[in-house]
Amino acid sequence: MANTKLTLTPPAARQLIAMAVLAALAGLTACTSVTVAPPAGVAVPAAFDAVPAPAASASGAAGAEATAATDLARWWLALNDPTLNQLMATGLQANADIRIAVDRVKEARALLTQAESALYPTVVAGAGVGRSNPNQSLPKLALPGGIPLPLPSAMPMTSLSTAGFAAAWEVDIFGARRSDAEAAAQAALGYQERQHGAQMLLVSDIASNYFEARSVERRSAVLARSIATAQRLQRYAQGRFDAGQATRADIDRARSLVEELESQRQPLDMLLGVRLRRLAVLTGQAPQALSALPPQAQVLRMPAELPPVLPSEVLERRPDVRGSANLVRAQAAKLGSAKAELFPKFTIGFLAQSGHIDISGLPKSSGSGSAWGLGVTLPVFEAGRIRANIAAQDARLDAAAAQYEQAVLSALEDVENAYNAVRALDSRATLLAQSTRSAQDGAAHAGSLFEAGRGVLQTVLEAQLKALQSEDALIQTQTAQAVTTVQLYKAIGGGWTPGQP
Repeated sequence: MANTKLTLTPPAARQLIAMAVLAALAGLTACTSVTVAPPAGVAVPAAFDAVPAPAASASGAAGAEATAATDLARWWLALNDPTLNQLMATGLQANADIRIAVDRVKEARALLTQAESALYPTVVAGAGVGRSNPNQSLPKLALPGGIPLPLPSAMPMTSLSTAGFAAAWEVDIFGARRSDAEAAAQAALGYQERQHGAQMLLVSDIASNYFEARSVERRSAVLARSIATAQRLQRYAQGRFDAGQATRADIDRARSLVEELESQRQPLDMLLGVRLRRLAVLTGQAPQALSALPPQAQVLRMPAELPPVLPSEVLERRPDVRGSANLVRAQAAKLGSAKAELFPKFTIGFLAQSGHIDISGLPKSSGSGSAWGLGVTLPVFEAGRIRANIAAQDARLDAAAAQYEQAVLSALEDVENAYNAVRALDSRATLLAQSTRSAQDGAAHAGSLFEAGRGVLQTVLEAQLKALQSEDALIQTQTAQAVTTVQLYKAIGGGWTPGQP
């Protein structure tokens, strides 16, 4: 068999080449007609009502923003609490939600590579060999009417081998494949923002539960002192009753106070167990793994000054807002891809193959061939499928834009609410601290009068219980203040590092 080469006839080749060139020239302008820009963002105020604008530093606004971003990324480090720092490090490394989010990012990036592969030619290669059994019997064949065909009764030994490759490429003139790749890229960025959001939520949950646990420890210590004081008051009332200086009502009142305080012990222990189990799960451990927190060197104090930020900075940092923007861009790209289906598709193909065949008793034969061609497809009738898909993608784009607008408004609302809540709790904590100091001073003065013989012990003990009650209220307010400050850090997008892969 002689070597052969397959080619298109010159007229057909020239026609397809001319069509491809004309389509490419038209595509230079047509491709812009299917590009869809994301909807314009909502109007953002220049500053928050309850937040002072950040002051410019000596090194310039850029340096101030970089410093603020660094502080917000690991805001808990400023508290200098080793236990909290360890919980944060463990949680960010071992938390199941974080690992799931990371795997979703990996999946989205793999899908992006898959979508981008459509922009390049596809080349495949193949080869094969074969050999038939010697003297293989053939079935008896006959024509209609029973006339036998003159065929040999057996096939001689035969061997053959082939090898070749093929290539195909869809020329993305109208941007359909580029739009698909852009949609996949924005989806991957959206999953990355979900990972950042998971980190931000995890940091907030760990800090809130840690502050609650430390608060329960402090309240339990105050409760123990209150119970001891109430028991002393009960013994004092019993002694006065035995001496005929008090009534049975005085004893009952003192016993009732002790029992009331004792009833608070178990709920506090239960609450501490809940917080510890939650911290264990958040850090990727079994609920029973964390039975107690290490001793705390000093009482935790939140920063006195709140971080000053601008609305524009919040929107740049909030992962949910950034992810919603990625969703809008992805949906805009999908709309562009849907519109590109109205235009022709052009493909280029090439095939090359060679091989030989050896039939026993006949001369060997070999040959090779190649073929190339240009193709074009244009939708003529598809019962409105393409335009219906365009309408659906357009509606999804509108929904994505509305979701982005809602994310922006919710972010701004969260910051305003958090700042106002922190300021209100700051004011309450200041007044309660003054009230606690006054109650402690009153208890000290009552003790001095008793020691000087100018007062009774009951007055001293009741003043001490009042001071302990004020101290417990102060601890609860300080805890609410700390948790609300954590919510503020979360509202302004703290807890993850910008530029983080």
